[in-house]
Amino acid sequence: MKRLVMRLSDAEISYKNSSNLQGVLFENISKDYAEFLHTQQRHPYSQFIYKENEKLLWCVNALNDAAEREIIQPLLSESFGAFEIKKQNKKIQVLEKEVFEVKHQELVTDFYNSEPEHIIRIEFITPTAFKQRGKYIFYPDLRLLYQSLMNKYSGILAEMEMLDEDILEMLAEKSEIKKYRLKSVLFPLEGISIPAFQGSVTIKINGADTIAAYARMLFRFGEFSGVGIKSAMGMGALKIQGDAKK
Repeated sequence: MKRLVMRLSDAEISYKNSSNLQGVLFENISKDYAEFLHTQQRHPYSQFIYKENEKLLWCVNALNDAAEREIIQPLLSESFGAFEIKKQNKKIQVLEKEVFEVKHQELVTDFYNSEPEHIIRIEFITPTAFKQRGKYIFYPDLRLLYQSLMNKYSGILAEMEMLDEDILEMLAEKSEIKKYRLKSVLFPLEGISIPAFQGSVTIKINGADTIAAYARMLFRFGEFSGVGIKSAMGMGALKIQGDAKK
């Protein structure tokens, strides 16, 4: 999995422009791969925009080798140094580019070898929501959270079926939210506004170390895949925060 982080020049845009940025992404990839992505139910990439230390950053994640080749590489090209958000007549400069990588095998190795943490603090960087029975769920339902991550993992690694109902039930049963700092927000998308939440939660995983390690592996994957709906359009970006016990 690879992450391309681009520092942008215009501080006036935000997650509300995320769907426009997806359009920019599609303008810079091959027509054949764009058509392929339109046929996929689960996308092998995510993208979102956020601010960190007063810097405006556009993050594009590739979850497999094909997405890295077809999406990350064109954006790394020297020819991609600026773009325009046409509907708002905004011209944006790409000031810096940086690439990070985490191999799938590293997640597995970390699962088996690392000291498991039973308390995990998750920051939802961009608006996050789930959809169940035709309705938007805009609070961090733990079962839906784990289910989404397991589905996304299975969709990328076809040889690994992560969505095991027994494990899902155990994760949901053994996890509890100990702290939260959340707000409800609206995510604008093609003329509608999706109700969502944003902020942080501290999750305690009770029971065996294996369950805690499994949950952390899913969240580490989620830092690249996003969680919930519309992660290809800028929703559901998450980050594991340090000092979870404080």
